[in-house]
Amino acid sequence: MTPRALEAAVREAAVRIFGLDPARIPFVWPRNDHADEGADVATALPPRLAGSVGDRLDVSRGDRRAAVAARVADGLSDMRDEGLVDFDRVFHDGRGFLNVTFTGRQREALLAEAADGPRFLTGRDWDGAGEWPSSALHEAGPVAQARRLARADARARIGLAVGPQAPPPGPRGEVSWRDPYLDGGPRELITPAARALGAVGEASARVAFCRSVPERPRDTETTGRDLPVLPSVEYPGAWARLTDANPAFRLRYAHAHAASLCRWAEEGAPPPAACSGHTAPVRGLLFDGPSVLDTAARREEPHILVRYLEALASAYDEWRTCPTAVSEPAERAAAPPALPAAVAGVVRTGLFLLGVSAPTRL
Repeated sequence: MTPRALEAAVREAAVRIFGLDPARIPFVWPRNDHADEGADVATALPPRLAGSVGDRLDVSRGDRRAAVAARVADGLSDMRDEGLVDFDRVFHDGRGFLNVTFTGRQREALLAEAADGPRFLTGRDWDGAGEWPSSALHEAGPVAQARRLARADARARIGLAVGPQAPPPGPRGEVSWRDPYLDGGPRELITPAARALGAVGEASARVAFCRSVPERPRDTETTGRDLPVLPSVEYPGAWARLTDANPAFRLRYAHAHAASLCRWAEEGAPPPAACSGHTAPVRGLLFDGPSVLDTAARREEPHILVRYLEALASAYDEWRTCPTAVSEPAERAAAPPALPAAVAGVVRTGLFLLGVSAPTRL
């Protein structure tokens, strides 16, 4: 079940129970990171409704959130009995949040949906007209100016993806590791910004520029160990390395690995071993992707998308290197075949919105 499908179901349950106008019900993203007691996801819609419908319930003010959540849960259960929605379990917690546990089939369907990253993250096909903004960063003078251009590109691309019009076509086809500044042939790199690009490459530069929060960072500011906000030819830091110390490399490598697993599976390779303990975090982060992109667009803060992609890549790294799946035969299980495709779809789309290419081969 996708986030949008669950939000629509919870909204319909509230309409049924309380006779509300659907247009007056606030849109509340269900989130995996809000879930309690082992549930897959939770929604904070019931507490949002408590103020407007709580007086219809014969309860004290302090119990309104729980009472509203219980009624909405009953409405969802009725919808399941009618075959309108499916789930394994629904319950409310002390916060008044509604927690939902999915069926195995729903979890598989979520992964299958996420494989189409553009549609999953934005709820529609990317088949509109126009072009995606992409500034020539080497034309900037100071590195700070190149950073402003990269951040403006990311904001515009994210806004275009979730805006009212259908976005232009998204990423497709084979992508190599080649970088226009590191491997693109001779180029005159005169300005500080151009020389920085020649030192770290465009992919690392765009991730570095979008990863930090302040609009006007200090020259010495970092976003982690050896990760300068403004990498320069004098101090490129870890952004110049093809190692896990470079967040841009980790993101691109995660996509290349996931895409390669998909390709190898199509060629007949057996699926990797995995354990449920490392599968659930990846699936949960995938579920939260649409709400993260929506938040990044509303706040115009590209670092929200960068940090989300890093969290997803880290969870995927733990999944693919799971020691239990490798060393304990009793715990071995075939990995969900759609999980690498789902990770590849979301990471590729997220990187594309940052103006970064996603290599398809290791």
